[in-house]
Amino acid sequence: MRNDNSEHKALFTIPEPKYGTALATTKPLPPQRVITGHKQTDAYLWVLEVIQLNEPSHLQAAEDALKKLKITPKQAQERYSAYLMKSGAQPFQIAFGTISLDNPQGYIDGAKRNIDKASKVRAMFGTYDAALDNTPPENLMLSGELNDVYGAYWGWTEKEIAEQCVWGERCNEINEQQKAISQGFVKQLPEPSTLSDVVREFQYWDWLYSMRNSAEKELGYEYAGGERSHITDREDYLETLLPKIKPVTRPEALEVCKWILEEDRFMDRGDFTNSILLNLVGECG
Repeated sequence: MRNDNSEHKALFTIPEPKYGTALATTKPLPPQRVITGHKQTDAYLWVLEVIQLNEPSHLQAAEDALKKLKITPKQAQERYSAYLMKSGAQPFQIAFGTISLDNPQGYIDGAKRNIDKASKVRAMFGTYDAALDNTPPENLMLSGELNDVYGAYWGWTEKEIAEQCVWGERCNEINEQQKAISQGFVKQLPEPSTLSDVVREFQYWDWLYSMRNSAEKELGYEYAGGERSHITDREDYLETLLPKIKPVTRPEALEVCKWILEEDRFMDRGDFTNSILLNLVGECG
């Protein structure tokens, strides 16, 4: 019976937290601004802004402040919509700018989730900046030539560098060149031996994405996402293994099947997803 690749398993097992979670500094309150000119509406908007700081020391005070306001969330939403309309905003801008504005509990719940996620980042990495550093698997992936290939401005023309932007098909062209050179990082990383290895690595990258997404938001990155192109290229390679590696046992086939059916990445993938499921079902035939 095939076993998991122990080297791969050690590299892609999510580590245990090892740091404290205390915040080093408290985020300052945003300035109170005149937006609509209606004091209660502007106060409501300010409280929502405070909630969205995801700052534990401010959250309870913001919840208490909501209860003291004389305006209802629905009224505040309507007044703000009217303000945007009067200011010349387009209908889609108004809809986007006021969505869920009448549901302050949604903002509170979201803040609590983000606070919890940020706490987990600090527990795991110590600081938000540390979460953005390369992990051990990435150090292997981005060694030698590949460090340059996945570096900033690789493949860019002088004009693109001067304009600080790559447009349209050029993005895809550069991405395909990087992918062709890295070839799934098969030479840099231990190869998965089982489907369990493949799933474990996917879960590692999902975990790292979530950690970095939270860290980037806490650091104030305008386009916080947590994505890395080298990880995407590795995941593309891992996908090719799912229809190929045969499950070792029926319990493994069942667990992998459950994972596949819960993963958004395999939704609406047609024949590809079917090929994975047929590989899993074949073990039970």
